[in-house]
Amino acid sequence: MFRAPVLALAVLLLGLAAAAPAQGASTVFIKKNDVYMSRPDGSGQVRITRDGSRRFPYFSPSIADNGTIVALKSIFLHSFRPDGRRIVRPRQWAINPSPSISTEPVNVDLSPNGRITATQNLIYSTYYDPRRSETRPTVAGQFIDFFDFRRNPPKEVGLTDGYYDYNIPAWIDSRTVLSTSYGIFNAQLFTNRVGRRTRGVEFYRDPGRDPDTATNSFALADAEMARARDKFAVVRRPIRGPAFSDVSAGTIQIYRTGKPTTASTPLCTIGPGRRISQEADPSWSPDGRTLLWWENGRGIFSTPVTSVPGCGIRPKRIVRGALSPDLSRANVPRRSRRR
Repeated sequence: MFRAPVLALAVLLLGLAAAAPAQGASTVFIKKNDVYMSRPDGSGQVRITRDGSRRFPYFSPSIADNGTIVALKSIFLHSFRPDGRRIVRPRQWAINPSPSISTEPVNVDLSPNGRITATQNLIYSTYYDPRRSETRPTVAGQFIDFFDFRRNPPKEVGLTDGYYDYNIPAWIDSRTVLSTSYGIFNAQLFTNRVGRRTRGVEFYRDPGRDPDTATNSFALADAEMARARDKFAVVRRPIRGPAFSDVSAGTIQIYRTGKPTTASTPLCTIGPGRRISQEADPSWSPDGRTLLWWENGRGIFSTPVTSVPGCGIRPKRIVRGALSPDLSRANVPRRSRRR
């Protein structure tokens, strides 16, 4: 007498399972100067672009859950669908270029809804170098701007202030990004909300201090928070001493997010002894169970992250010679169209 209800429940559960969105269904990355897409384990690779070169490679790819892909190339922002078709024409992403002051985009991250880009920009000014008897550029500052890139022309919807140098934005939700700063006296991690001239809010400061100056003795860079906001990953490197220039000294630290976040605590570490650069692009799968990153000259690596002591880390290379992974729920197409 109970067979029909049990069978109906089984069918309902199967239907819910089939309807649930895939967790970490794809990743985009750079390989051989072009944008590629694959499953999270590196299989099923599809080439999205075909015009990257050593002189003008694509870099900093980002993908939203609806499959929208953006990437930088020179001073232009490019956008694609997973099948390789362009969404809008390439946008010049350098702001007010002039002989005396100009900006250059160096990192971009796409909002979860696929509408807003958060871009790290370097501000260049010029100075006269008497040793070379020539005028040379120098980095005068850094900031993050927010644009609806689909509008024609693109519409700016926010801009950080210049109080701190804000670097490598990573979206937390549709209104807020996590950014890093290299200042030796201030916190290394900030949150920045979309808005006009918004001041960053301190998120976390590494406890390591120089005993003589009380300045930061470690740099934190390229942070990304899991979607559940229960943990975040960030590159951690010593600022001083021989280890500063030693790529094998870099680590990826995984933290439990505190309440407040300034009370976050370390959970586990990937490295040292690997080739983790300042911009290793750690990227969480949507369910927070897997972390991807890239290592200099080695490629993209993946590891499970669990709740056991040490996080159950088991690094495995999934794409040789590739860099800059970014995970999403989007599906991988069977092949891309030639444009």
